[in-house]
Amino acid sequence: MGIYEELAMRLRTEDVILSTRRLDDGTFEEWLGEGGEQVSRLAYPPHLVLFGGGHIAQALTPMAKACGIRATVVDDRAEVLTYDHFPQGTELIHSPFTELPEQRLERIAKPYYCIFTHGHSADAECLSWAGTRKSAYIGMIGSRRKIEACKEVAHARGVSEEVLSTIHSPIGLAINAVSPAEIAVAIMAEIISVYRKDKSTIFVDSSLIERIAASRGTVCRIVKASGSSPGKEGALMLIEGDEVHGTVGGGEVERLAIEEAKRTVRAHLVDYDLSKGGGAGMVCGGAVTIAFTPQA
Repeated sequence: MGIYEELAMRLRTEDVILSTRRLDDGTFEEWLGEGGEQVSRLAYPPHLVLFGGGHIAQALTPMAKACGIRATVVDDRAEVLTYDHFPQGTELIHSPFTELPEQRLERIAKPYYCIFTHGHSADAECLSWAGTRKSAYIGMIGSRRKIEACKEVAHARGVSEEVLSTIHSPIGLAINAVSPAEIAVAIMAEIISVYRKDKSTIFVDSSLIERIAASRGTVCRIVKASGSSPGKEGALMLIEGDEVHGTVGGGEVERLAIEEAKRTVRAHLVDYDLSKGGGAGMVCGGAVTIAFTPQA
């Protein structure tokens, strides 16, 4: 199994450390785990799972899309699950809340569960389901009295007190929000505050990682960045013939990286000086080191 195949597999369930060590001949070695000269903590971005497709979900999904966050909406009312209400690319699941589709939901790598169905009993069902599964976040809307009643039901169904104590309820930051759009802003802000809490984590595009895992092209990965370089540590780009997927920051350094990738036959590192007169034709300052890894 190649390193990106293993990375894709493990990122579906956990954050992963990717270490790199430069060798004397200009090549490098990399592995999943601590100990390298350059160590990156990689993770898939949040994926919102919205239980309830009403006005709040309809206001929240465009915000999530603007932030590059995928969303899945679950509701038992087929009439609300249309792309008249949600942005293209949103996954819409028509399902009773008492029979949630486990296979479709449990494949989501980093679920952020948001519960705002059209009824208290449905909220309790969703909390009971989400509370017994791995998640990065669970938030629930409603009065404190309703939330406590839902927690009692969930606890009776096997959700631990430890999990129940971590639930964000009422959901969202306290900004005195009233309208569905304002509530959606509060929820989105809270979710950002949760997933951006660890500033050392690098979020990578899950579809790009999966593509790399199945590719025979060349991967370009920024293993080190300093100064005002447009590309940051962890940025990924895949070159397959004339097709380019992802980015290492754009500009002249990306053009040079694409050219280097096309002639790459063995894994190696290239240092790019991005200062004026540094050879990369850029004036932004800083420097990047890019690892080139042929997948063939």
